[in-house]
Amino acid sequence: MHDHVNWLRHASPYINAHRDCTFVVMLPGEGVDHPNFGNIVHDLVLLHSLGVRLVLVHGSRPQIEARLASNGLTPRYHRSLRITDSPTLECVIDAVGHLRIAIEARLSMDMARSPMQGSRLRVTSGNFVTARPIGVVDGVDYHHTGEVRRIDR
Repeated sequence: MHDHVNWLRHASPYINAHRDCTFVVMLPGEGVDHPNFGNIVHDLVLLHSLGVRLVLVHGSRPQIEARLASNGLTPRYHRSLRITDSPTLECVIDAVGHLRIAIEARLSMDMARSPMQGSRLRVTSGNFVTARPIGVVDGVDYHHTGEVRRIDR
Protein backbone atom coordinates (compact mmCIF):
# COMPACT_ATOMS: atom_id res chain seq x y z
CA MET A 1 0.00 0.00 0.00
CA HIS A 2 2.86 2.37 0.83
CA ASP A 3 4.11 2.23 -2.78
CA HIS A 4 0.71 3.33 -4.11
CA VAL A 5 0.53 6.27 -1.75
CA ASN A 6 4.10 7.26 -2.57
CA TRP A 7 3.36 7.04 -6.30
CA LEU A 8 0.28 9.24 -5.92
CA ARG A 9 2.22 11.83 -3.93
CA HIS A 10 4.87 12.00 -6.65
CA ALA A 11 2.24 12.19 -9.40
CA SER A 12 0.16 14.97 -7.83
CA PRO A 13 2.38 17.88 -8.99
CA TYR A 14 1.98 16.69 -12.59
CA ILE A 15 -1.77 16.24 -12.17
CA ASN A 16 -2.08 19.76 -10.78
CA ALA A 17 0.18 21.24 -13.47
CA HIS A 18 -1.91 19.80 -16.31
CA ARG A 19 -5.43 20.23 -14.92
CA ASP A 20 -7.46 22.53 -17.23
CA CYS A 21 -4.85 22.17 -19.99
CA THR A 22 -5.68 20.99 -23.48
CA PHE A 23 -3.85 17.99 -24.90
CA VAL A 24 -3.97 17.33 -28.62
CA VAL A 25 -3.59 13.58 -29.10
CA MET A 26 -2.81 12.17 -32.54
CA LEU A 27 -4.02 8.61 -32.95
CA PRO A 28 -2.86 7.02 -36.20
CA GLY A 29 -5.27 4.81 -38.11
CA GLU A 30 -3.14 1.81 -37.17
CA GLY A 31 -3.82 2.59 -33.49
CA VAL A 32 -7.55 2.03 -33.81
CA ASP A 33 -7.05 -1.46 -35.23
CA HIS A 34 -4.37 -2.35 -32.66
CA PRO A 35 -5.23 -4.83 -29.87
CA ASN A 36 -4.13 -2.17 -27.34
CA PHE A 37 -6.75 0.34 -28.51
CA GLY A 38 -9.02 -0.40 -25.54
CA ASN A 39 -6.22 0.53 -23.15
CA ILE A 40 -5.53 3.72 -25.12
CA VAL A 41 -9.18 4.70 -24.70
CA HIS A 42 -8.98 4.00 -20.95
CA ASP A 43 -5.85 6.19 -20.74
CA LEU A 44 -7.65 9.03 -22.51
CA VAL A 45 -10.57 8.72 -20.11
CA LEU A 46 -8.14 8.77 -17.18
CA LEU A 47 -6.57 12.00 -18.49
CA HIS A 48 -10.05 13.49 -18.81
CA SER A 49 -10.93 12.47 -15.24
CA LEU A 50 -7.77 14.28 -14.06
CA GLY A 51 -9.06 17.54 -15.55
CA VAL A 52 -7.33 17.48 -18.94
CA ARG A 53 -9.29 18.69 -21.97
CA LEU A 54 -8.66 16.36 -24.90
CA VAL A 55 -8.62 16.96 -28.62
CA LEU A 56 -8.33 13.65 -30.44
CA VAL A 57 -7.12 13.79 -34.03
CA HIS A 58 -7.20 10.43 -35.77
CA GLY A 59 -5.58 9.17 -38.91
CA SER A 60 -7.28 6.84 -41.34
CA ARG A 61 -4.79 5.77 -44.00
CA PRO A 62 -5.04 1.98 -43.43
CA GLN A 63 -8.83 2.14 -43.36
CA ILE A 64 -8.91 4.18 -46.58
CA GLU A 65 -6.43 1.81 -48.25
CA ALA A 66 -8.65 -1.15 -47.28
CA ARG A 67 -11.76 0.56 -48.71
CA LEU A 68 -9.93 1.35 -51.94
CA ALA A 69 -8.75 -2.26 -52.25
CA SER A 70 -12.23 -3.65 -51.57
CA ASN A 71 -13.55 -1.44 -54.38
CA GLY A 72 -10.77 -2.50 -56.77
CA LEU A 73 -9.18 0.96 -56.79
CA THR A 74 -5.45 1.60 -56.77
CA PRO A 75 -4.34 4.57 -54.66
CA ARG A 76 -2.32 7.19 -56.49
CA TYR A 77 0.15 9.54 -54.82
CA HIS A 78 2.22 12.51 -55.92
CA ARG A 79 4.73 14.12 -53.55
CA SER A 80 3.49 11.79 -50.77
CA LEU A 81 -0.09 13.12 -51.03
CA ARG A 82 -3.02 11.02 -52.13
CA ILE A 83 -4.66 12.09 -55.37
CA THR A 84 -8.32 12.06 -54.40
CA ASP A 85 -10.52 11.70 -57.45
CA SER A 86 -14.29 11.20 -57.06
CA PRO A 87 -14.26 7.37 -56.63
CA THR A 88 -11.44 7.70 -54.09
CA LEU A 89 -13.35 10.42 -52.24
CA GLU A 90 -16.31 8.05 -51.80
CA CYS A 91 -13.97 5.50 -50.19
CA VAL A 92 -12.46 8.20 -47.96
CA ILE A 93 -15.88 9.37 -46.78
CA ASP A 94 -16.96 5.78 -46.08
CA ALA A 95 -13.76 4.83 -44.21
CA VAL A 96 -13.46 8.01 -42.15
CA GLY A 97 -17.18 8.04 -41.27
CA HIS A 98 -17.04 4.44 -40.09
CA LEU A 99 -13.84 5.11 -38.12
CA ARG A 100 -15.26 8.23 -36.47
CA ILE A 101 -18.36 6.38 -35.29
CA ALA A 102 -16.24 3.47 -34.00
CA ILE A 103 -13.98 5.82 -32.00
CA GLU A 104 -16.92 7.78 -30.58
CA ALA A 105 -18.61 4.54 -29.56
CA ARG A 106 -15.53 3.38 -27.66
CA LEU A 107 -15.24 6.76 -25.93
CA SER A 108 -18.92 6.66 -24.96
CA MET A 109 -18.92 3.33 -23.12
CA ASP A 110 -19.81 3.27 -19.44
CA MET A 111 -19.67 -0.39 -18.47
CA ALA A 112 -19.79 -1.63 -14.92
CA ARG A 113 -16.47 -2.92 -13.63
CA SER A 114 -14.64 -1.00 -16.33
CA PRO A 115 -12.09 1.82 -16.01
CA MET A 116 -14.68 3.94 -17.83
CA GLN A 117 -17.47 3.41 -15.27
CA GLY A 118 -18.96 6.79 -14.33
CA SER A 119 -16.46 8.71 -16.48
CA ARG A 120 -18.91 11.28 -17.91
CA LEU A 121 -16.74 11.83 -20.95
CA ARG A 122 -18.65 13.75 -23.62
CA VAL A 123 -17.64 13.56 -27.25
CA THR A 124 -18.05 16.41 -29.70
CA SER A 125 -17.00 16.21 -33.31
CA GLY A 126 -17.43 18.48 -36.26
CA ASN A 127 -15.88 20.34 -39.12
CA PHE A 128 -13.26 22.27 -37.16
CA VAL A 129 -10.76 22.12 -40.01
CA THR A 130 -11.40 23.99 -43.25
CA ALA A 131 -9.36 23.06 -46.29
CA ARG A 132 -8.70 24.54 -49.69
CA PRO A 133 -8.02 22.56 -52.86
CA ILE A 134 -4.39 22.00 -53.77
CA GLY A 135 -5.19 22.15 -57.47
CA VAL A 136 -2.62 21.20 -60.11
CA VAL A 137 1.03 20.70 -59.12
CA ASP A 138 3.71 19.58 -61.60
CA GLY A 139 0.94 18.92 -64.11
CA VAL A 140 -0.85 16.57 -61.69
CA ASP A 141 -4.46 17.39 -60.74
CA TYR A 142 -5.05 16.53 -57.08
CA HIS A 143 -8.85 16.75 -57.58
CA HIS A 144 -10.40 16.78 -54.07
CA THR A 145 -7.14 16.67 -52.10
CA GLY A 146 -6.72 19.81 -50.01
CA GLU A 147 -4.51 21.54 -47.52
CA VAL A 148 -5.49 23.20 -44.27
CA ARG A 149 -6.88 26.69 -44.67
CA ARG A 150 -8.11 27.24 -41.10
CA ILE A 151 -8.55 25.42 -37.81
CA ASP A 152 -11.35 26.60 -35.53
CA ARG A 153 -10.29 26.27 -31.92
